[in-house]
Amino acid sequence: MASTRKYPRQAYSGIDDIPMTVIQFRKLERIDLTVKGLDISDGGLGIVSEVPLAPGFVWFGSTIGAHKGGMIVWSKKAERGYRIGIQFLPIPPSPREYLQVSDE
Repeated sequence: MASTRKYPRQAYSGIDDIPMTVIQFRKLERIDLTVKGLDISDGGLGIVSEVPLAPGFVWFGSTIGAHKGGMIVWSKKAERGYRIGIQFLPIPPSPREYLQVSDE
C-alpha cells in the first residue's frame, strides 16, 4: 500500500512538554494544556494528549520549528492517551505582523 503522506515524518526532538492553547470548532472554548511531541514533518506535528481533542485551532506556547500554530485535523484513542495530528498553518508569531503597513 503506497503512502499518501505529502511530507515524510521524522521523530520529534524538540522540547519535552509542549504548552499550547486550543479552540475546538464545535465548542468554541479555550483549552490550555501541555502535550508530548511524537513526530514532525514540514506539514505538521504528531502529539499525544491526556485528553481527547476535536478539530480546532492550535497556538503553541513557543515556536515549533518555524511554526507558531496550526489546526487539529485528526484524533484517535491510543494506548496511552490520544494521538493527535496537527497541520501547520501560516500563523505569524505576533499579531503586529498582520498590522504592518507600508509607508509607501
